[in-house]
Amino acid sequence: MPEKSKNEYEVGDLFVTESALTLKLLPSRKSGTLPIRWFAKGGVTNVRRAAKDIQFLVGKIQGSRRVVRGLTVTTDRGLDTDLVATRLSEAVTKAGFDVLP
Repeated sequence: MPEKSKNEYEVGDLFVTESALTLKLLPSRKSGTLPIRWFAKGGVTNVRRAAKDIQFLVGKIQGSRRVVRGLTVTTDRGLDTDLVATRLSEAVTKAGFDVLP
C-alpha cells in the first residue's frame, strides 16, 4: 500500500492591474498571468468572475503536491490600496483563500 504524501503549503503573491492578474508562488517560484476585464475604476466590478479567475490561476500553477492557502494581494496603485474598498479581499475570500497582510 503506497504511503500518502503530506501536502506542502505555499503562499502566493497576487498582483492585480486593470488588464492582468499575476500570481507568484513561494517557495516553488512558479508564476502565471491571466488577462482580466473585471478590475476597473479602482475596484472589482464582478466579484464572482474575479473569484473564478483567481481559483483558475492558482489551480493552474500550484501543482498536485502543493497547496496554496493564503495570498498577499497588491495592486498597481501600491501597498496603500484599501483592499476592502476595492473588493479584492472579498474576491480572494470567495475564491477560498486567506488574505495575508
